[in-house]
Amino acid sequence: MMKRSCRAMPLAALLVLGGCVGRTQSAPPVSAEEPVQAAPPAVIQSTEGGFSVAFPGPVTEERRVQPTDVGEVTLHTFISARTQEDTAYYVSYTDFPPAAVAQVSPRDVVDRASQGALEALGATGVTAKPLEMEGGFPGQEVGGVSGPRRLRGRFFMVGPCLYQQLLLHPEGRPPKDADRFFDSFRLDPGVAGRLGARTPPGT
Repeated sequence: MMKRSCRAMPLAALLVLGGCVGRTQSAPPVSAEEPVQAAPPAVIQSTEGGFSVAFPGPVTEERRVQPTDVGEVTLHTFISARTQEDTAYYVSYTDFPPAAVAQVSPRDVVDRASQGALEALGATGVTAKPLEMEGGFPGQEVGGVSGPRRLRGRFFMVGPCLYQQLLLHPEGRPPKDADRFFDSFRLDPGVAGRLGARTPPGT
């Protein structure tokens, strides 16, 4: 059922983060299912996250404080679900302590994060390709199959911040707005400049 997938997805994203910087444990959400925009379409402009993205419908937000080997981090996840179509869209971001990622290649982080997302969802990877966000920030796009569902995800590392964009849909029935959803993601130029100044070498 899609409803179950939607509720489980933030935890799956946390498992992705665990693969990047250390072991994670589940924790109660700081705020769950907080309405962000009431009517479709929903263009989310996250001042805190420093990005904007266009969702195809109403959006909820979840925040989870997560203890890791490098200290507590907060996973911010925005979710839009079309339950009748068994389809869901996710965007999340997490700021890590700069010291935790200072000695790690950003390219390696996004590669491990994308593979971790597949593993967390029990998906078999079928495609993978490197990406580069405007500004030179490294990214990765992956596609996978998990039972009757298809996963498509993009991952970007901007300084100490990991951004994740995911889409789950029935196999063979990709939504017509999939590309529009992925291509609508934009970083705030000021935030990109600030975070990018702390991007470690080795991209």
